[in-house]
Amino acid sequence: MPIRFHSTLFLVLYLSPIIFGYSPNDVKTWCSQTPHPKLCEDFLSHNPTTTPIKEKSQFLKISTQLALDRAIHAQTNLYSLGSKCQNAHEKTAWADCLELFDFTIQKLNKTVNPITKCTQYDSQTWLSTALTNLETCREGFADLGVSNNYILPSVSNNVSNLISNTLAINKAPYTSQPNYKNGFPTWVKPGDRKLLQSSSPTADVVVAKDGSGNYKTISEAVSAASKRTGSARYVIYVKAGTYKENVQITSKNIMLRGDGIGKTIITGSKSVGGGSTTFNSATVGK
Repeated sequence: MPIRFHSTLFLVLYLSPIIFGYSPNDVKTWCSQTPHPKLCEDFLSHNPTTTPIKEKSQFLKISTQLALDRAIHAQTNLYSLGSKCQNAHEKTAWADCLELFDFTIQKLNKTVNPITKCTQYDSQTWLSTALTNLETCREGFADLGVSNNYILPSVSNNVSNLISNTLAINKAPYTSQPNYKNGFPTWVKPGDRKLLQSSSPTADVVVAKDGSGNYKTISEAVSAASKRTGSARYVIYVKAGTYKENVQITSKNIMLRGDGIGKTIITGSKSVGGGSTTFNSATVGK
């Protein structure tokens, strides 16, 4: 006998509970150990994972990754605000913040995904640097006396407070000054000690105003050094003279050597009064 189906189709939906975020008990317990527990709870409660938080090192990594994600999001917002700068001072402070956010992201990423083994003290230093960079970003607007009502609130995204939480979790104890060996901190490598102890280390390039060297300005030599291959210490010998320039060193392992106090002089003129932020006014900056 043929089976007849009714025209009405009944669908039975089996709904299983959907869980977003870490266990509420875990979130409460761990976030209570931070200076900004509510912020910690708000973000972790909406994190799409159910992995239990079992130890402090795991919670530190989760919290640092959270700060990194928000920093990247804030930097993206910051890029889009460049067109809203109304004058040169705002543009200068904004450009500083772009660079400083980039530094912050580098340090947070270094803490979450260290290339080499890092200590608790390394993490504390990197996290402290990341937080200081954001404060320097804010100070740039204050230096130049410009309003930050539409830029800083848009880029902050609670990043500073999230980094403060990671510092509290890491909580590296204070240590005294580093140990010294032969007059140098033990972290100074033997090769660098020899360079510093030498009265005239062999130079890779020479800077001389009179044209007797490889370059006439220090900035030219530093720029050339950034294009070199290899990772050895690169020695730039700057002959006696007054060099009126602001030098920005962007590559690693650079050593500047002059002819002595009062002989080799580097002098810059950038200042807040002249339209630069304190961050960008260094005569020689790394």
